[in-house]
Amino acid sequence: MLVAPHPSAAMQRLGVGSELPSILKELGANPAALFSEIGVDLGAVSPDLRLEFSRLLHLLYRAAEVTGCQHIGLLCGLRFEMQHHGMIGALMQTAPTLWQAMEDFVTLQPGHSSGAIVYLHRNGPDQFVGYGIYTQTHPGAFVLYDVVVGVGVRLLRHLLQNGASPLEVQLSHSAPSNAPLYSRLLRTPVRFDQLRTCLVLDAATMAKRLPGANPLKRREMLNLIASMSSRSVFVLSDRVRNEIRRALLHGAPRMPDIAHRLGINERTLRRRLLDEGTDFTTLSDEVRLAVANELLALTKLPIGDIASAIGFASPSVFAETFRRWSGQTPTSVRAAAVEPHTPMPDAGIRMPRLDPR
Repeated sequence: MLVAPHPSAAMQRLGVGSELPSILKELGANPAALFSEIGVDLGAVSPDLRLEFSRLLHLLYRAAEVTGCQHIGLLCGLRFEMQHHGMIGALMQTAPTLWQAMEDFVTLQPGHSSGAIVYLHRNGPDQFVGYGIYTQTHPGAFVLYDVVVGVGVRLLRHLLQNGASPLEVQLSHSAPSNAPLYSRLLRTPVRFDQLRTCLVLDAATMAKRLPGANPLKRREMLNLIASMSSRSVFVLSDRVRNEIRRALLHGAPRMPDIAHRLGINERTLRRRLLDEGTDFTTLSDEVRLAVANELLALTKLPIGDIASAIGFASPSVFAETFRRWSGQTPTSVRAAAVEPHTPMPDAGIRMPRLDPR
């Protein structure tokens, strides 16, 4: 039985999370009991299962808690296979270059999630392939970010079929007690307490040709995806939240820029949001508050850096606005946050199977 989601809840396709039951068994936990906490029978678990974002984060946090395995997110992400991404994964394999494959995912990923984004962001000669949550804060976010970087590393190796690795992985959570294990499992340098969760790739890697490039198959798949998308109903406010989160990579989000990216004029955007019972300022405040809460809770980043990351000119302006948004100060939120990496008793727990590729 799957508990019906709230109509306005942020949703997430389970994808590689469908591997979690087998990992839980290998770690000596009861997957049926954990999934029942979020109202899901094990028989319903598949990559295409869609869960409320809050339930997914609860599941991931409890998986780490009951197994005592801090890095269970990495173990899950590193079991990624292209079929976990469904039709998007199949399309990515037909792309001419790694950059185009990643652009495919960035473009189509909103169909998989209404609570987080995948993005490409250039920084000098390098590209960040990143992931950012823009819905409610939950301690389980640190596990999800670990899943994501595991998937990213495996995705890169699947697409290029040559063992390619990113220059480094950045994680927007503090280092756990077993931090060196992250670099060993991912086989690449890992930096914690960063403003973003991403893989850093150089231009040469992004320009590499994919062995599976197939123009004819790609055209057929693009037509199929387009026909399916035309039958889908998108909630505009979800798309606006997505674009606001993306805009924070460059500074404070601006309505004219968001409208342009969505291909509509400001007046139309304002009217359609009003029809959905909201407005741009409300959505922007919601997303920025969610990002601020997450960085305060999961990282040890200076508050001034967090203020700058969500578009504030100074920590004092951020603190004043944050109090207005939440009724709390940034320092009180940080002090009250649940430590996401409280040492967990790994001793005596068997290491699950890892794909050697």
